[in-house]
Amino acid sequence: MPGRSLPPLSALQAFEAAARLGSFTRAATERHLSHSAISRAVQAVEHWHGLPLFERSGPKLSLSAAGEALRQRLAEPLAQLHRLGPSPGGRAAPDPAAVLSPRSEPLALFTLPSLAATWLLPRLPRLLARQPQLQLTLHTGYAMQSLPPLHSAVALRFGQFERAGLRCWPLWSDAVVAVATPDWLARHGAEPALWPAGERLRLLSEPWPLRLQRCDDEGAEASAAGPATAARLPPAEGPGFNDALLLVQAALLGLGVAWVRRSLVAPWLRDGALRALAQEPAARAGRTGGADGHKTMWLACRDELAEHPAVRAFVDWVLEEVAEEAAAGPGIIPP
Repeated sequence: MPGRSLPPLSALQAFEAAARLGSFTRAATERHLSHSAISRAVQAVEHWHGLPLFERSGPKLSLSAAGEALRQRLAEPLAQLHRLGPSPGGRAAPDPAAVLSPRSEPLALFTLPSLAATWLLPRLPRLLARQPQLQLTLHTGYAMQSLPPLHSAVALRFGQFERAGLRCWPLWSDAVVAVATPDWLARHGAEPALWPAGERLRLLSEPWPLRLQRCDDEGAEASAAGPATAARLPPAEGPGFNDALLLVQAALLGLGVAWVRRSLVAPWLRDGALRALAQEPAARAGRTGGADGHKTMWLACRDELAEHPAVRAFVDWVLEEVAEEAAAGPGIIPP
């Protein structure tokens, strides 16, 4: 680092926020400043550092190699400074790495409502029995939220997202399948081309594909027929839902056939309440699978907090739960 006077702490904090969020606008919102104030702060840090910290291509903003190196070097010093200051109640902030008493390690979890209801909550007693010191706070929603700095927090995220500054673990690769109750199947049959368009339930974020291949309950193709023979479907005209769990409930009530992630309906497939009827042809579905595909579930935390006791405890527990479920039989697919 150049041997000149340090820039103000507020300027370093503004740079850290812009680097982490990849946006001056979002950094301004988080820091409660104007866009121009963030820009001036970053310019001050660049002048002190002596190298460009961001690369700008039109509206797109990305860290330069020097900017990424500085972001990594600043993460722990800023965290240490934060821990030295008083908490909102006026008491000194505790060291997150300190040994804490039972029920004294807060952890925030950000995830989808459907995943929280069907995957996390049934397993929550096991987590709390194993890690009684955790004080878990659950935040659910559809918008992808930035993990807060300097706080123990993790996210279970489905799909693609910006991973700069995050430590990420792929949990499983999800197939998307058409599911319905046995009674609905008896009324309408297993041939996708014959399903009533008005009873094909729609998840607004996951439109039905143009073609479907029949499959058995464990996700295998029902015949050796290739993708060219997969049924071509007319547009779905059934009720639409923005919540995957409501979509599944509609299918459980016999209102129609749903196009949904297999991991979400795994409990009802196991107990026979729902049947997996069809999936995309293998040649097409294979293009979007794997750890980089849009059907992958991830566990993520801020890189500098990956070894925080509460974060580490939760990560280890989740990885063990996923490994046990994958070994138990059909359900989730390892990434």
